[in-house]
Amino acid sequence: MNKKMNKEDVIKIVYLLKKGESLTGIARSTNTNVMYVSVIRKLMVMDLLTVKK
Repeated sequence: MNKKMNKEDVIKIVYLLKKGESLTGIARSTNTNVMYVSVIRKLMVMDLLTVKK
């Protein structure tokens, strides 16, 4: 759980959030802390997160 997040991890989490997956489900499937997923979701809602591929 104490791994650094890279761009690919963030892109995958954003994709799963847009798909409507639950926070805990995303955290389990990506092996990421649920708080990180929650922060990414909050940034998306506030239009503060832009991910360029």
